[in-house]
Amino acid sequence: MNDLGPDVVPPAASGGLDHDMQAPAPEGIRLYSFDLFDTLVGRPLKRPYHVFDLVERSGVVSYRLPGMRLLGFRRWRILAERIARRFSDREDITVWDIYRVLAWWIRNPAQVARRELRLEQALLAPIPENVAVLLQRLDAGHSCCVITDMYLPVAFLKRIVRGIVGRDLPLFASSDLGLTKRSGALYRYVAQHYGLKFAEIEHCGDNAVSDGRVPEDLGIRTRRVPGRCMRDTSVSLLEYFAPRGLEDSTLAMLGYSLVGPVSVAFARYLKAETERQGLRKVFFCARDTYLIKEAFERMGGATESRYLRLSRRALYVPMFARQKDPERLFEGRVSAREFFERLDLQPPQELLGMRPSEHAGVFMKALERLNFGQCAQEEADILLEYLAREGFQGDVALVDLGWRGTLQESLEALVGDRCRIHGYYFGHIVPRNNRAGYYFDDCLPLQRLARVFQSLPVFEFLFTEPIHSVKRIRRSGGGFAFDYVDDEPRSQVLARHEIARGCRQFLDDFARVAPFLPAEGDWAARSLDRLIDRILARPDAVVITAFEGMGHAEGFGGSKYGDILRRDSFTLAGYRNSFWRSAYVRATPGPQGWLARVVHAMVYSRVGMYLIFKQRRLGVRLARLFD
Repeated sequence: MNDLGPDVVPPAASGGLDHDMQAPAPEGIRLYSFDLFDTLVGRPLKRPYHVFDLVERSGVVSYRLPGMRLLGFRRWRILAERIARRFSDREDITVWDIYRVLAWWIRNPAQVARRELRLEQALLAPIPENVAVLLQRLDAGHSCCVITDMYLPVAFLKRIVRGIVGRDLPLFASSDLGLTKRSGALYRYVAQHYGLKFAEIEHCGDNAVSDGRVPEDLGIRTRRVPGRCMRDTSVSLLEYFAPRGLEDSTLAMLGYSLVGPVSVAFARYLKAETERQGLRKVFFCARDTYLIKEAFERMGGATESRYLRLSRRALYVPMFARQKDPERLFEGRVSAREFFERLDLQPPQELLGMRPSEHAGVFMKALERLNFGQCAQEEADILLEYLAREGFQGDVALVDLGWRGTLQESLEALVGDRCRIHGYYFGHIVPRNNRAGYYFDDCLPLQRLARVFQSLPVFEFLFTEPIHSVKRIRRSGGGFAFDYVDDEPRSQVLARHEIARGCRQFLDDFARVAPFLPAEGDWAARSLDRLIDRILARPDAVVITAFEGMGHAEGFGGSKYGDILRRDSFTLAGYRNSFWRSAYVRATPGPQGWLARVVHAMVYSRVGMYLIFKQRRLGVRLARLFD
């Protein structure tokens, strides 16, 4: 089976002008004016004040007193603007007026002001559907101008307009003229400047008052665009960003709000660690790291990154040829049929009623009769050739989502001394010297381990590439080709394109501010704490419903496939077998639901996690939950 097609092309962003703006210009209109912010250009942020949060996150602010940092730069910046407006003798102020007030509280106001302007310039991007209307008006020979209530320097605003329109346009800014749209004085100035009556002007903007009621009261015809500010409960940097045009797809929204932030945070960690270790080659393992690789590559640097199309099935069989250790072949709670089919063998009829884990010797003899050892050796030879072609030798970094590092262990058994592998994982639960976890390592912190593991199959689903899992690698025409396992419905594979669509939009947005943010520190991981907890550990009904009909294969090679969601009444057995336990207990109503959530809270408490993962003798019964 080949790749399942190109990425879904994102639909045009919503929030443009109403449809009759595409109609011919109305009679009697001689000037078309456009608001600038959130009409022609916008920031990919939930609220404009997040620019001030990003200024502080960039590390440039130096307070006069240590305690001032507790209030946060955003609050000082808003307070300074209010004070500057209160004591100004003009209707509007400039950014320099604001920073003269801020100089009371920060030592380096000029440097911080320059940082704010640079961040604004990096964040601002055209709103294509609205810019297209402006260009239509210009191409038709109509007079157009831009009118804005904004404290930023007029030269800065003119550069923004020139960048989005490709030409100079008349621009009337409150920071330059000291007049505002909200008072109506700026509209009066523009009408007088052009020698026009108000009825001969049409204005387009997003603000209900300054772009709506005020010009309408003057007799100006208005066109409104929807506001772009979103409901904002953000408390961490990775939550500041706002998706556009994704509202019709919950999976795309999850790609933007969770997969994108995780990919960025992990990729920044990878870049810092590989540079610190002097590793020049970074290999990302299929299928769970394709978006993390994209995030890593956007950060630049001299590191070579490659994508290894591997899977547990494609590695466990060749590894058996090297070590003759059958442990991996018996991984997971599988039936006899699943045991043989995932090895691409016909199951003997006489063994169909047996459990492989309980009759390992019998099943190994059956593999000998089926000439499995020779097949494994052939796959091992081809896999080694594939790795050599990809340059998998010397000191390399290997990146995977997590959790026990079995792919790395298999690769180490195959390549031997020719390659020294440094494993990097989003989360890792087994202590090893040459492996490191970013979000949790050797199960610690336990609270972070609990957040991910109570929704583990969903977390993995979100990061899985929209392609089936590799069964084996084969030679083909002087190169290599891949056989795939038909391990899930095609519709489910294609649905992951929506996740990728949202994630890539987040990567584009974050890339604008990434150069301003410090590479070191735990701020990104702390941002993920809230996101994972809110979206996966405590999912709402919309998120849960998005996974209706979706499935997950617990074992390798597509074995132990089952529904992610359980809709049956709560039982301990159902809880044990549920893939998404946090959703299972939250969807259970009444007293049963209360009991379910109590059990769930105990299992995923720090004590529960400690018993399961760190004290296996004491927690052997609970450990079966994760077999």
